[in-house]
Amino acid sequence: MSLISDHTETVVYKGANIKLPLFLDYQSTTPLAPQVHEVLVAALKVPGNSASSTHIFGLDAKEKIEKAKEQIADLIAARPDEIIFTSGATEANNLALLGYARQFKGKGHIISVETEHNSVLSALNELNDEGFDVTYLPVEKDGRLSLKKLEAALSAQTILVSIHAANNETGTLQEIEKIGALCRTRKITFHTDAVQALSTKSIDVIQNEITLLSLSGHKLYGPQGIGALYVKRGTPFVSSSQGGEHQQNIRAGTLPTALIAGLGEACQLAKECRNKDDQQLLHLSAIVKDKLKSELGDEIQFNGNQRARIPGCLNFTFKDIDAEDLLLSNPSLALSTGSACASTSHAPSHVLLAMGLSASEANGTVRMGLGRYVTEIEADFAASLLVEAYRKMKT
Repeated sequence: MSLISDHTETVVYKGANIKLPLFLDYQSTTPLAPQVHEVLVAALKVPGNSASSTHIFGLDAKEKIEKAKEQIADLIAARPDEIIFTSGATEANNLALLGYARQFKGKGHIISVETEHNSVLSALNELNDEGFDVTYLPVEKDGRLSLKKLEAALSAQTILVSIHAANNETGTLQEIEKIGALCRTRKITFHTDAVQALSTKSIDVIQNEITLLSLSGHKLYGPQGIGALYVKRGTPFVSSSQGGEHQQNIRAGTLPTALIAGLGEACQLAKECRNKDDQQLLHLSAIVKDKLKSELGDEIQFNGNQRARIPGCLNFTFKDIDAEDLLLSNPSLALSTGSACASTSHAPSHVLLAMGLSASEANGTVRMGLGRYVTEIEADFAASLLVEAYRKMKT
């Protein structure tokens, strides 16, 4: 059994101590914020089921959950009663798409993009098998959806549009404000997977005309195993779970009070730290990019829109090498070759292929996720190690 403690060491780089291995995979998950940890542990110490209304323990649990709803709603400018708790974004995406579409009983047109997260694509494939007409729009080379192509694809039969706010592999931001406006003028429901965007970008469900929005705790410096789905008040829904009248009959099951309290705290912190985090991650990203460019030149290319993107998410392709081999030879850095949800698959990234990269280019691609607790010296160190590892592989 391999434990992190078995591989921990400290190295000196430019006069600073750096603890290894260095976690640089913030798009897969974020470390638990200390403030969230405190709230989580405190909630774990008190028993109580929020559905038990006859004693103080149940009422205490319900109060914690109601507070979390307010904190989450405040992050996205929603109402507390529009927040439905899930086990994470994968369930939230499935719940949103299946729960909304199935009221139409297999009739209707749905639009998404080829670069969506697998949890969205899998749910849409299931709806396609049920008789829905599903369109997967291509993206441009920078990963962005053409609004003209979206507008041309909309029809009188379109019932749902699902477009992520930011891509989890490249960090590319979509124009959700304009997408929401297009949907509003045609009275079409708009769902967005906002998991990757919310820690640094402001999303207002009212201004952006969003009907359904998915989010996840562990992408916001909150706990794993908890997420939420925003469902605009009055939106019709078909429940797929039975066994209790929890959460407006949309999702049954006892609510995990401690996890929910932690998610609420994480959302409050995200709103408070968003601007600071955004600027710091832009700075760290520039450090990495500048070093890689100056050292490797045209032997490296950066993927995705380089302006419309979430800060801290860097996706770059090394020339003529296999990225997995590079990462395996460099265990001091915790990086990835793509989505954590697809890490067991050896197939090239569907996101990069949709953007026009070849299979060999996709296989030579690394994703680096910088975050709130990464320092300048650590970012510089990581870039130096990547340059050194690449040159060794090329010799």
